[in-house]
Amino acid sequence: MITITIAIIAWILLIAFIALIAGTFEDLESDVGSQSNPNSQVQLAAQVGYINRFFNKAISGEPPAYGLYCAVSAGIAVVFLGQGYSPILAIPLGAGIAAIVHMLLASTAYMGRTASQRRFEQPMYLDVLIRQLLPIATHGFIAVIGITTICYIQAYIMPGVLQSAFPMPLLGLIWGITIGSIGSSVGDVHYGTEREFQDRPFGEGKRVVYHGRITRYSECGVRNQNDVVYFCAKYGGPITGLAFGLILLFENWRSLLGFSLGGSPEMAIAISIGIGIVIAVALFFINYALVGYVRKRYGTFVGE
Repeated sequence: MITITIAIIAWILLIAFIALIAGTFEDLESDVGSQSNPNSQVQLAAQVGYINRFFNKAISGEPPAYGLYCAVSAGIAVVFLGQGYSPILAIPLGAGIAAIVHMLLASTAYMGRTASQRRFEQPMYLDVLIRQLLPIATHGFIAVIGITTICYIQAYIMPGVLQSAFPMPLLGLIWGITIGSIGSSVGDVHYGTEREFQDRPFGEGKRVVYHGRITRYSECGVRNQNDVVYFCAKYGGPITGLAFGLILLFENWRSLLGFSLGGSPEMAIAISIGIGIVIAVALFFINYALVGYVRKRYGTFVGE
């Protein structure tokens, strides 16, 4: 029993570490291609007279996009595994094919969005299109291969009740949506005010028109996506990875606790679900109290 528990803890820690890396690169990839928060600023920039050299590939939010990429990767990996391929080969092949799908959708999204802004005289820069596809593919590849590896561990390796009952493609869809949601929320906090709205007071309510006034010039000239990634690699990326890694760590810890306390698989599942409900309720009240404190301490938005 002790040996099994130690093995489970080791796998849980490995999953959490992989999730940290995957979450970090997912957020940075979204900054490379303006998939999330940068998306609203970039698509409005030309409409308010700010011609820019940003790559804008968002045809959907991060959650459904990464749900697609991770499900494709996990599905392809399952096919190769079924043909007798080693996981060391099958998982990278799945992630590689997902990266190709990612680049195809990114290129058509950028060209389509830019073409739709013709009336605002926003040009389509071919060097922006060509140079940004490789960073998009590489950052996305690392994120997707990490998620696919986690899916493989949960579906094939984790012992006992911790082994997932879902197939790898469904796990890929679930974790892809999860990591996209985290990158779209946690990572964005460390992107917007520090860079895009550095000419506005922190915490001020902003009209939609200001969302198009992106900072087009960096310290060394015209700003591009590489400047965005360089900045976000310090804050937004690591915090996104940390959030995703902690979610998987505590999710598996909850299941491990149920496995340790429950005498039967049914009891272990019931205990883990009960622990999850208690944690969710506790977080709700903590968040409610924190928001109330912040509003009383700092007041409402300044406004215009």
